[in-house]
Amino acid sequence: MLLTYLKAENLKFKRSLFRKLILFIPAALILISMVFIFVGIGLGGFSSSLVCNWCMPIAALGVVILCHLVNNKDMKHKYRTLYSLPIDLKKTFISKTLLITLNLLIISFVLSVITVIAEIISSGISVAIGHTGYYVFGYVLLWLSLLWQIPFCLFLDQKIGFTGSVIINFLASAIGGLFFSLTPLFWFFPYSWSGRLMITLFGVLPNGLLVQANSRLILSLGKSLLLILVSVLTMLVLLEIFSRWFKRQVYR
Repeated sequence: MLLTYLKAENLKFKRSLFRKLILFIPAALILISMVFIFVGIGLGGFSSSLVCNWCMPIAALGVVILCHLVNNKDMKHKYRTLYSLPIDLKKTFISKTLLITLNLLIISFVLSVITVIAEIISSGISVAIGHTGYYVFGYVLLWLSLLWQIPFCLFLDQKIGFTGSVIINFLASAIGGLFFSLTPLFWFFPYSWSGRLMITLFGVLPNGLLVQANSRLILSLGKSLLLILVSVLTMLVLLEIFSRWFKRQVYR
């Protein structure tokens, strides 16, 4: 039944900006990374600059934009299209979340492919192919650490609007990535989770430099798995809370 809701949501965005962002966001990241390297900021290399800019703050901004585009389809009609249908509004919210989740996953795969291509250019085919699985796995884990933002931003966009959501997510992502991710307090600040995983998985600091192999900032396997588990559980809890809120809000 939920698959039907997901298909219905997906049909709303045929030939829309929502789908084009799958290519626009990676293209923007490539451009930003090249600029950073040109001005001497991306000292860890193109791949390091790419993942660093993705985690802080492009991913957070991307989530806000995707959530706004999904919300806007119904908000511009003042939810009249939902009132006229015998549907479960809680499942509608869940399907919106899943649609954005899948888009983020595709973007993550595209970024991993770009990283492999960059490594082929810089290190050769044999080295890059040997690390392909690691790059894909790394971006998937980063994707998991971002999922909690989707139901939260769907809620935030409806409550305070697009501009307010952008400001909050941008600032929180920057603070979390640049400061909290480098301290033990990162466990308590969700916006820092992707930054700390980036340090552990890709060996890249928030400033784009490479981390030392024995750095205390690199999480152990157990802590990394715990962080992923916490991220997924947080997403599920927020999804349950805000899907119930959406159902009550629209009925009002």
